[in-house]
Amino acid sequence: MTVALITGANSGIGRSAAVDLAAKGWTVYGSMRSLDKGEKLTAMCAAAGVEVTPEVCDVTDTESVNRAVAEVIAAEGRIDVLVNGAGVFYPTRIGETDEAMFDRMCDINLKGTFFTCNAVAQHMIARGGGGRMINFGSAAGVSGRSNYIVYSATKAGVIHMTRSFGVALAPHGINVNAVVPGNTATPMNENVRTEPGYAEIRETIARVTPSKRLFADADEIAGAVLFLASNDANAMYGTSMLMDEGATAGY
Repeated sequence: MTVALITGANSGIGRSAAVDLAAKGWTVYGSMRSLDKGEKLTAMCAAAGVEVTPEVCDVTDTESVNRAVAEVIAAEGRIDVLVNGAGVFYPTRIGETDEAMFDRMCDINLKGTFFTCNAVAQHMIARGGGGRMINFGSAAGVSGRSNYIVYSATKAGVIHMTRSFGVALAPHGINVNAVVPGNTATPMNENVRTEPGYAEIRETIARVTPSKRLFADADEIAGAVLFLASNDANAMYGTSMLMDEGATAGY
């Protein structure tokens, strides 16, 4: 039995990963901030023919993180794979970003990733080592984004944090790696993909995307999660899989 805990499992790439891992016969716990979202996830997974157990967790609250991790371990005896899918994405432009916006972005994207890894790592070490942790960076953390300054900084932080966790936990046989998507069609960026006010951003995306496919599919990105969770990734520690339609490769 393989047990996975996925944060941010109620939508986007996290949800796709939860469905895919459950379809492999894994025991999957999907965390989100409210029971209402958990019930929707359960119903959606049931419709897809798989079972995902909801686990309420606020990744900005270390006590909530520790409680959620402890509850999964109490129920299953172990966590084999952690997927840090929780994140937020919104513009943080010069002159338009207040302290609350800054703090929320950092608390969810960066602090949440650290303390969830921190809690699960202690469990994996205590049981004798072994396991997988998969974080989410972003192509915005590889090259800057003038409209998403704080988001870019948090995702750069996640990429470097993954490297540090990777070398810290490699002696314990714990593989820590990151998936680094580019623009991917998820509910989080529906406004960017559809609203007239974001037309200029879409034009920029089109200009810098060599593949000319402006938004990747969430299920494709989830495929990278499955790879990093598999034995095929045994030799990978602290690496980042960049999946950005070639946008950061050059022009």
